[in-house]
Amino acid sequence: MRFADYKPYYRRLIGLATPVVIAQAGQLTTQFADTAMVGNFGGEDPVPLAAVSLGGSLFLLIYLAALGLALAITPMVGEHYSRNERREVGNLFQNSIAYTLGIGVVATAIALLLRPFIGVLGSWMSGPGQSVESVAEMALPYYDMLVWSIIPLMVFLAVKQFLEGIGNTKIAMWISLAGNVVNIILNYMFIFGEWGAEAMGAEGAGLATLLSRIGQMVAIVVVFYAWRRLRIYRTFFSRSALKMSSIVSLLKIGCPISFQMVLESAAFILTSILALSFGEVSAGSMQVAFSIANIAWMITVAIGSASTIVVSHIYGSGRREELRPTVMATYHLGLLWATIMAVVFVTLRQPIASIFTDNQEVITLTAELMLLIAVYQFSDSIQGLSISMLRGLQDVKVIMPIVLCSYLLLNIPIGVVLAYHFDLECYGLVLGLIVGLSSAALLTALRIRRNIRISAV
Repeated sequence: MRFADYKPYYRRLIGLATPVVIAQAGQLTTQFADTAMVGNFGGEDPVPLAAVSLGGSLFLLIYLAALGLALAITPMVGEHYSRNERREVGNLFQNSIAYTLGIGVVATAIALLLRPFIGVLGSWMSGPGQSVESVAEMALPYYDMLVWSIIPLMVFLAVKQFLEGIGNTKIAMWISLAGNVVNIILNYMFIFGEWGAEAMGAEGAGLATLLSRIGQMVAIVVVFYAWRRLRIYRTFFSRSALKMSSIVSLLKIGCPISFQMVLESAAFILTSILALSFGEVSAGSMQVAFSIANIAWMITVAIGSASTIVVSHIYGSGRREELRPTVMATYHLGLLWATIMAVVFVTLRQPIASIFTDNQEVITLTAELMLLIAVYQFSDSIQGLSISMLRGLQDVKVIMPIVLCSYLLLNIPIGVVLAYHFDLECYGLVLGLIVGLSSAALLTALRIRRNIRISAV
């Protein structure tokens, strides 16, 4: 196909992805703001930044497991919506609310049970003559605030994923944008003790996140009930519509997605945790480097979310001839963004790292790690987009063996060997990520190719 032939597909993907970019910014920029403001609050002291790294890393694993389960809503809603099955869409959404509330309760309980691990991991950071609170003592209040934000966040996600399934990505965009602004303002207030508030440091960042997520939950529920266009779906709400079979169907799609997100994220989180063993500077640098990478990843997630919506509609309506150009257009956009980010990370690594902290050692190490992060932008983009399209096709079972091979058999062992046996420390850990992401990119792209061939038959 010529470039001109792809233009309609580019427009559709970009039209859906643009609001998702801002919606993702509402969640990912929270981590960015926490890291940057806490880093500046600590100044030359890297302990507050390491505390946010520790508390945030453990919480992120739990949150992403819950998020992966919630992502099942979009392709299933999209399938019925493309067939104009409004009753099924309404019933599925009602079951999705019960589904995400259950996930939120379970995730909160698990997070509380894992709370003692903060102390175990934080003990790696204790050093002689340390004049401030230990990393663990500083991380616990921050972690607690994040834990209590799980249930409101899951309610928000239930409505958000439903709206994306029917092709509406703008409502979550505006609410997330507002929540992001509120979070940053409250960060400034609670972290630094402005406008009469007590200076809370890392705990203040967690409180700001909790309050902003409660606000987002309230806002999206109010919009859903106030918007007339969505009234048709509410008319199908009934007690008899709540069925265990619908919950099981969501779990069948959500569990492989959750498994993939947890295992992939665990590779990054374990990398951050292992960096603790190399000292506060390494831990802080890894946190900053991954926070920067997450901002770049936000655009890839948006393109992937758009592709999930489009592919689910193709899958539901049976318009299989549109699959190949949609897949190729998705890859084109993702790789273009990966190239831009790689160039930015290489050329502006020093000034970008300086945004987060005044500690020169952290800045230097972060800048060096960003060179390696620039390398994995391409494989990370391909594997992320491929998995998003597999979600749209509801071809998710194959994801589990792929991520097991990529992260458990390759990424983590290779990273550990390079870091400890060859004394590459943080550099070795990130090199392990490059190997794992490249493997996942190759295997998921081959699976997409198989689906294209089947659709052409």
